[in-house]
Amino acid sequence: MKQSVAELLSLRYQYEEIVRTFDIPENKRSGHINSLEWFKKYGNRKNRFREGYEEATNLCSSILIGARNLS
Repeated sequence: MKQSVAELLSLRYQYEEIVRTFDIPENKRSGHINSLEWFKKYGNRKNRFREGYEEATNLCSSILIGARNLS
């Protein structure tokens, strides 16, 4: 299902709020596409047991899929 830009921005905000306490490089905490792709690939290294990790990965996937569908 196609998501609006507003929906994607809302998901991005939720994602950024969750990962701000995660152990990831400071430049990868934003909700930019490159950072989301990095998190999906490497975010599990020190964070898979942290509270909110599963939700963050779900949000990350939803944002990436939604962004692809906007193009």
